[in-house]
Amino acid sequence: MSPAHLIEHARQSGVVLMLIGERLTWSASQQPPPDLLALLRDNKPAVIEHLRQQQRAWLERVAALLDTTANDLLARRLIDANDMAEQYRTDPRHAAKLIASCPDWLALARVRGQFREQYARARAREPVLGSHPYKPADPTRRPAWAAARDALHRHSVSSCPACHPPTGRYCPTGRVLLAHYLEQQP
Repeated sequence: MSPAHLIEHARQSGVVLMLIGERLTWSASQQPPPDLLALLRDNKPAVIEHLRQQQRAWLERVAALLDTTANDLLARRLIDANDMAEQYRTDPRHAAKLIASCPDWLALARVRGQFREQYARARAREPVLGSHPYKPADPTRRPAWAAARDALHRHSVSSCPACHPPTGRYCPTGRVLLAHYLEQQP
């Protein structure tokens, strides 16, 4: 039985599995069947790894919605192991909305906004490679691969719960966008 099927079987039996840090715990309203506990004990490393991947994928989606990285969220303690254990089955947009309302995040966003403005002003003064020295490059022209990459990223990371790029899992729409991106790559 695969770890995903085992976790689902446990859930249907009334057992909620949680990975907090490196520790696998469970809770249930009544004592689970002994055969289920034996299966969980025998497959514990695989179950832990599966739950870790699920939590990390959820965290990556939250980070993408906030235009940051998962490691940044963890380092700034905006999300911790308990949050991931409790919320990884929920819609990442809810967690992103909650984090975006946090005073620490708002202060960080202000600093990032100021940095981006300074960076944009500095970039505007730099000459663009391949452009005429007296004419600025057309900002509306982008390579086709960049547009394909952005479409794939918007779909698979930000909005589609069925897609999981780190493991190569894509829904039908995601596979079409991935194929289009791979065709466009330089």
